[in-house]
Amino acid sequence: MSETLDPQQLIGASQQATGLTDFGEVDPRDSLWTLTRALNEEAGLTADGLSAKRASLIRVLCNRLLLQEAFTRNPRIGEETIVSPLVILGLPRSGTTKLHRMIAADPVMQKLPLWRLMYPVKALAPGPGNDIENRIAATEAFVDAIRTRNPSMFAAHPMLALEPDEEYFAMEISFQAQLNSSSFHTPSYQAWLDAQSFDNWYAWLKKYLQYVQFSDVGAGRPWVLKAPHHLAYLPLLFKYFPAATVIHCHREPLSAVASFCGLIHAARLGTSTRNEPNAVGRYSLDMNARRLERYLQDRAELENQHHFVDLAYGDIVHNARAAIARCYAAATLTISAASMAAMLAWEEANAQHKHGQHRYNLRDFGLAEAEVLDAFRDYTARFAQYLH
Repeated sequence: MSETLDPQQLIGASQQATGLTDFGEVDPRDSLWTLTRALNEEAGLTADGLSAKRASLIRVLCNRLLLQEAFTRNPRIGEETIVSPLVILGLPRSGTTKLHRMIAADPVMQKLPLWRLMYPVKALAPGPGNDIENRIAATEAFVDAIRTRNPSMFAAHPMLALEPDEEYFAMEISFQAQLNSSSFHTPSYQAWLDAQSFDNWYAWLKKYLQYVQFSDVGAGRPWVLKAPHHLAYLPLLFKYFPAATVIHCHREPLSAVASFCGLIHAARLGTSTRNEPNAVGRYSLDMNARRLERYLQDRAELENQHHFVDLAYGDIVHNARAAIARCYAAATLTISAASMAAMLAWEEANAQHKHGQHRYNLRDFGLAEAEVLDAFRDYTARFAQYLH
């Protein structure tokens, strides 16, 4: 019998590693059982993929235990107020990463660098440096493995230990992670996710930010966050972060969907034998079309009560300074000369395609232009002025 992921063994390993047993609310076992069954039966994991996913799930379970213990030990953490976050969203591949990392270069802003997304509380293994150095070193080893084994994925979305990244990587802790249905062929897990409310996702995101802010003594400083996920959950975003300013990066769907297909295909290359291009195309189109359908409905109800900023992909690429100024103005944040200089220095040091060219074509994934345009016709009609 081939080796598989055993949820009970994963839980036991995390509890043994941390000496803790309390996962907090909501208990992750149901999601973990559903996920591991899908990974075992549907994903076609390679030996390397299985090993990497086992280590990842144990790390996430440990993070959940450690974070819950921190809140239990010090209830003061839960009193932290998250002030005026800038929340960047949009179709994948629409300039969100550049905008996110430029704004994060502002020293005033609070952000979640990759090392903190992967190891929020403390390193799980000792190292030669101090605690933070150990966590950064562990994350750099993870990044080096991706860069070496899967350069096409790294070119599509360069993950760097010291750079901020999407909340996705933190929110595996909620065990409602769409990362597990995009990076792997797990349709039954995606069907399970579709039936969930995702309130738990946002509850844990707030706890994550509160813990980091408490640890850094960052109270009162604004945050910058980013994830395409938020498109489908505006009511929950504003429930937990009522003062958020939403920054919507727009790109015409033909390029956005094709680019996302290329990213998903690259992500699955090194871990799975189930990496059929047509299945990737169908997943990418359906996922993003459903997100935007919900977004259009929710935004119509919420945009008179909250701040939204719409940005064109071309403006982010070619005139990021003006785009950022609009974001700060909408959130009533000021930009010092030093902050703008830091953001522009990041832009100069990180030219597009610095880490390799990301190539993609709709036809490679069984999608026709007419089909994509039809799926996004309401979106393109609503935001035509930003899709040039």
